[in-house]
Amino acid sequence: METGGMADEPRRLSDFLRTHRERILSDWVDAVRVLEPAKDLDQLVLLDSLPQFLDELADFLDDVRAGHPAKEPVNPHTIHALDRLEVGYDLTEVVEEYAILRRCIVELVHDEGAPAMRSAQLARLHAGIDSAIVTSTARYHQASERTLRALERISSTALTHGEAEAMLPELLKVLLETCASVDAASLLLLEGEVLRVHAAVGLGLEQSVGESVPVGHSLAGQVAQTRAPIAIRDAASDPMVTRESIRQAGLRGYYGVPMMLGEELVGVATIGSRHAAEFSEEDRLLFRTMSGRAAALIAKARLNAELARRNAELSAALDYRDRMLGILSHDLKNPLGVILASSHMLEKAALDDAQKRSLGRVTSAAGRIDRMIKDLLDYTRARMDRALPIARREVDLHEVCKQAMDELRLLNPRRVTRLDCEGPMSGRFDPDRVAQVMGNLVNNALRYGDPDAAIDVSLRRTSKGILLEVHNQGTPIPPELQPHLFEAFRRGPDAGGNGLGLGLYIVKQIVDAHGGSIAVRSTQAEGTTFSVLWPAS
Repeated sequence: METGGMADEPRRLSDFLRTHRERILSDWVDAVRVLEPAKDLDQLVLLDSLPQFLDELADFLDDVRAGHPAKEPVNPHTIHALDRLEVGYDLTEVVEEYAILRRCIVELVHDEGAPAMRSAQLARLHAGIDSAIVTSTARYHQASERTLRALERISSTALTHGEAEAMLPELLKVLLETCASVDAASLLLLEGEVLRVHAAVGLGLEQSVGESVPVGHSLAGQVAQTRAPIAIRDAASDPMVTRESIRQAGLRGYYGVPMMLGEELVGVATIGSRHAAEFSEEDRLLFRTMSGRAAALIAKARLNAELARRNAELSAALDYRDRMLGILSHDLKNPLGVILASSHMLEKAALDDAQKRSLGRVTSAAGRIDRMIKDLLDYTRARMDRALPIARREVDLHEVCKQAMDELRLLNPRRVTRLDCEGPMSGRFDPDRVAQVMGNLVNNALRYGDPDAAIDVSLRRTSKGILLEVHNQGTPIPPELQPHLFEAFRRGPDAGGNGLGLGLYIVKQIVDAHGGSIAVRSTQAEGTTFSVLWPAS
């Protein structure tokens, strides 16, 4: 009598599967982890209904051997295919799992040298697995197509109804139209420690909108607390159902799922049936998938609503600020005009040196305030979609820029500024606005450029118009700041306490009003150059 080795091994393949069940499952888990969706799945989720399928596969082999009508192991692998669809497998990966199971069984039989290797049941094993693959493929395809159609309708509904409150009932109507066994559905959203019904359709449940359920109470509250689906077979009598509206609806099967967005609970979705005590796996899968999509759409709608609210508040605050700036700058013009007029009159009086210096400081400070007020007025005009006043006339930009440069030199006697111009530069421009552009650009160069280096201004005619360039040496403008230079109240990191950060913004507005363009380039080697192209006509 033989002992050990092959004699200890089952002679029938069905018995071999039962004896080595855990080894087969362990080998399969190790091998299947190479599939991308399987890498991070919990082992229980990964195994799913496979142990049950292996048991039914063994029973299937016994039935064939005994000559009984063979009942193929249909249900476990059907459920397995649907579960895999839910966790993100594609059809190829579902089929690959069965191929890996086949390989694990055959290799183990061969490695053990088992008599089962010669069993007539081996061919039946392949037939059983092939049948499982065919059935799983068909079921997966049907469920996938059905789910995709439902999700497409949900997305279309969400586009049509942007606000969450209008969108939710329409999402539930899609569910009722998609699942024939579903007679009623509700969406309860989490509000603190309670769930509130925000949408309900079917069997008169529309009247339940506004009802609340504490977390932990009733079926919906239990789903929220456990964050897991719950199904009951008789909603009319089950003590877990405490909402009177559900009891009166005469429901039998009742199913609730948590609506999750990542780790965050958004709410609970429920479905009920008057005729079925339980829902099919396909219906449950579809409902879970639709609930997940609904959770994302609700979160998006809420985010959009909050963003719109904040934008409205910001817009109102900016409008108020602009109105106040306009009023303030307008009301300051008159008293400032008195100060400037008085200082000009005093310049003609007989003053000693100390008095002249004091008067000079007053005049200089008043001039800076006057420029700030003009900048604020220009800013408020631009913000209120009112074009800056432009008075075009035939002028020579060379003369305009030369006069502006002379004034800048008087105000900055210790700095070197140079103007280079190639011939007359005639055209129809607003001379005051052109001088304002040049003044703002030169003042910007004086403020941020190297104090020991010259500021170079050039004018030259091109095929597209007249090019004004202001160049300075010094620390370059950071690349991330350059796209924002012409925004209002944008100031450089070394601006100090002077200025409002409106100079370059107003430059851009004036250039745009003339139909021109402005650009900047700034590097450590070449310095910083602002280029303004005034149109030729």
